Amino acid sequence: MDSSHPTPTPPPLRPASPPDRAGYSPHPGAPPLSPEEETLVLALIRRGLVTGDQIRSAQQYGMDRGRDLRQAILEMNLISPDLLNQLAFERLAAIAGDPTAAKLAPGPPSSAELPAKATSPSLSPDRTQHHRDIRKELQELLLTAPLPEVVGQILERAFDCRATDIHFDSQETGLRVRYRIDGQLQDILFVEPASATAMISRMKVMANLNIVERRHPQDGRISIMHQNRPRDLRLATFPTIYGEKIVIRIHEVLTSLVGFTHLGMSQHQADLLDHLVAQPYGAILVAGPVGAGKTSTLYNSLERINSPLRNVMTIEDPIEHRIPGVNQTQVNTQGEMGFGEGLRAMLRQDPDVIMIGEIRDEETARIGIRAALTGVLVFSTLHGSDAPSTISNLYNFGIPGYQLSSSLLAIVSQRLIRRICPYCRIASPADEKVLVGLELDPDEHRGLTLHRGLGCPACFQTGYMGRTGIFEIMVVGEELRDLIFQQIPKDVLRRVAVDLGMRTLKQSAVDKVLDGTTTVEEVYRVVSF
Repeated sequence: MDSSHPTPTPPPLRPASPPDRAGYSPHPGAPPLSPEEETLVLALIRRGLVTGDQIRSAQQYGMDRGRDLRQAILEMNLISPDLLNQLAFERLAAIAGDPTAAKLAPGPPSSAELPAKATSPSLSPDRTQHHRDIRKELQELLLTAPLPEVVGQILERAFDCRATDIHFDSQETGLRVRYRIDGQLQDILFVEPASATAMISRMKVMANLNIVERRHPQDGRISIMHQNRPRDLRLATFPTIYGEKIVIRIHEVLTSLVGFTHLGMSQHQADLLDHLVAQPYGAILVAGPVGAGKTSTLYNSLERINSPLRNVMTIEDPIEHRIPGVNQTQVNTQGEMGFGEGLRAMLRQDPDVIMIGEIRDEETARIGIRAALTGVLVFSTLHGSDAPSTISNLYNFGIPGYQLSSSLLAIVSQRLIRRICPYCRIASPADEKVLVGLELDPDEHRGLTLHRGLGCPACFQTGYMGRTGIFEIMVVGEELRDLIFQQIPKDVLRRVAVDLGMRTLKQSAVDKVLDGTTTVEEVYRVVSF
């Protein structure tokens, strides 16, 4: 059972008494709960396992991602799968008048007492079928359907699988199609040489590219609708010895902005960032590698401070989310408007808040920092291994220490780590060597239970499903301002920031292991010890 969600012994069910809502009101706009969901929600709330606010958050999560309520509760890690299955079985049995329900109610039953269906996390039939058959179905479709339909289905299935990229690799024996899901590439389909060239050409036509040009890279975009939601696909070609390679990056134009805690921040980190984005001027920079979720953090920050009383402007490449009331523009390299030129023009528009998609060069860095010095609140991203290292990168851009010390409010460094799959999640006692490796005191964490995924069809046998963020927020207070002014090395900055209370990426990752969100192996993969 999940150690992060202690569960008191549930009281006996009283099916004869009419259920009440226990102070719970459904999320506005959410579909009505089924009778089974209604009784399960009441059981969870009455036993103190979740709050009404958490159920409403799960409803919003499910609406945004097309999940039912049970699946949303599992993916948000509000309750362990074993306990949720037990409660669901009890409630349904009570509704049906099953006399065994009362016997099962007083406490967690043994595997011998429960039916086989209730002894392990049950899989959603539709989702299991989808993930189990996707390769087979696409391969069969390739043999029977027209090529345009096959390409369309490859894109559709990528959306359903939460893929961020689709890779088409030209090889000597044909075309290999792969999805990047939760940061990892998964083989999906193999196309014979006779159809490979035609498939490449079809995608180039969809992106309005020159199908004859095969010796030089090309970039294009495809805009399509999926489940009544617009999707923006960025397509890039690259010549190889066996033909062209295509990578399609999937951008969801209308993403859900759910708050800092849902991104993975602790409550303390979320409150800290809420305070920082409310400042009237200064620079807040978000650092991390490509695909670390930096843009999502910026969008949530903009959503926090967006107001009719402020002129909020952005310059991005590309625009991934459209926010009503915000003046957004997209970099156009063909029209000769890069970040530098666009940012200079933006500062003549009397902005209160500006968001720069990425600091890529010295010119963008200088203009952004100077804007923060002149009364503008500036948000931007840049590459950096952690928060103190980002300061050194800004020095390398030619920004003097006295400007940085006066303009920086904070630097947020982040990574994405994979969540344990809720469908095949199991628990096991923590080994003392593992605790020592995580820099934890074995005596303090004696009896700790860790979790991992066994691998199942729903998670492509990886044991992981979905991702969450880990964060490091370095607030630039008076002590750090003095050190930055003197351009003190990053190692000193890191030590001082930790002494002042900064929680490092490593510590944030270990917290995710302790609360059952991820595994020790995933932490070692993402964070260096």
